[in-house]
Amino acid sequence: MRTGLFYGWELAQGERAVDVYDEVLEQVELADDIGFDSALFGENHFAKSSACASLVCTLGALAGSTKAIRVGTGCKALPLDNPARIAEDYAVLDLQLNGRLIFGVSPGEQEGQFQTFGVPFAERWERFVETLDFVTKAWTNDAFCYGGRYFRFPKDIATDLAHPFRSEPYAKPFLLPWERGGKEVKYLSIVPKPVQIPHPLVWVGTNAPEAVQFAASKGYAILPGPQLSRSAVVQQYKDFTTALNEAGRELSEVERPLIRDVYVANDREQAIREVRKQLENLYDIYFRDGRLSGGNGNEVAPSDCGFEALVKEHAIIGDPDQVFDRIKLYQQEAGINHIICRMKFPGLDHSKVLRSMRLFASEIITRLRS
Repeated sequence: MRTGLFYGWELAQGERAVDVYDEVLEQVELADDIGFDSALFGENHFAKSSACASLVCTLGALAGSTKAIRVGTGCKALPLDNPARIAEDYAVLDLQLNGRLIFGVSPGEQEGQFQTFGVPFAERWERFVETLDFVTKAWTNDAFCYGGRYFRFPKDIATDLAHPFRSEPYAKPFLLPWERGGKEVKYLSIVPKPVQIPHPLVWVGTNAPEAVQFAASKGYAILPGPQLSRSAVVQQYKDFTTALNEAGRELSEVERPLIRDVYVANDREQAIREVRKQLENLYDIYFRDGRLSGGNGNEVAPSDCGFEALVKEHAIIGDPDQVFDRIKLYQQEAGINHIICRMKFPGLDHSKVLRSMRLFASEIITRLRS
């Protein structure tokens, strides 16, 4: 069982973004030292309560201050950006990280962000599929052209929905990309390429109803978020396993991550006392946004949003033994092998986050690995 951290970048009232960045960098550097395997970062735009709109800059900073921990996106809303730019930026990040990038992706879910970027919200799933196809092929091929419904590369290439990707046929004399200046360009190449072969790990966020089947068909991992209830997580992994088998694959072939809100203290009463207010405020935001999912995957009722219900269905809070047992329960019920913990809640004191991380590392990580 691998372990990681997740940062959603939500801000409590009065928190300054500059302070949050300092704290997050220190926490991830500590995680790198004490044995966490990964750190994922959410992306949000135009929200006063969010501090991160540029994942490229954030991951680039961590590339220079960490050595072993994998870092990545959780999740990048692909339709909001040009796929050629995404392919270039994240290939460079994988180079800077020496092959430690995790590429978590999603079609996006905030309609206001799409309106601001001038992208039709109703097209988000089709744009997501085409963008991811473009990016992964750009990472794994030399010169090519792409004639998709939404993206063409080079821009004057004809649309071909049946076969949008076409690699350059070999013809003498073959010219490397940097030798083609001043010549007619029919095929282009995304350079540099990532370190990881064939490309960085792709994890698909599961908020879209099509995501589980799509990820299974491609052999990608799924990434259920903290808003999903425990029973919904179990059902998603059951559906994912079935879809993988139908595609001729096994669950053991892919990573099985899960994001949960986790806080560990010396005893359960202390843990609840220290994070209750912060968790209630955070999930109140999720409830008002309509992002909480109940046991059947539908939105929850206000009566199901009490603190005890949140602890039962979403958060893992307690002493080291209780936290360990809950994580093992997810492993038994859903088959996960990578628990990604959000320990930094909006408004929670930085010293308490560090203490929870150290306690988790010293009392839980070794037991999970064994």
